[in-house]
Amino acid sequence: MTSYDLTLDEMLSDPIVRRLMERDGVAEAEVRGLSDYVRRRRGPQNRSPTPARIGEEPRVFIG
Repeated sequence: MTSYDLTLDEMLSDPIVRRLMERDGVAEAEVRGLSDYVRRRRGPQNRSPTPARIGEEPRVFIG
């Protein structure tokens, strides 16, 4: 079995994730805002040339 990290966009486009978010009353903007907050708190990281992964995508929290 091969494992890989999902990008935030990939995770948020998953129908199961969307359904769980809907059930729990979680908005996409909240998830993106939290991801941005964690990324900023972690500080500079060694960036690899691979696509951005969860927590690495710059987003603006609206809420």
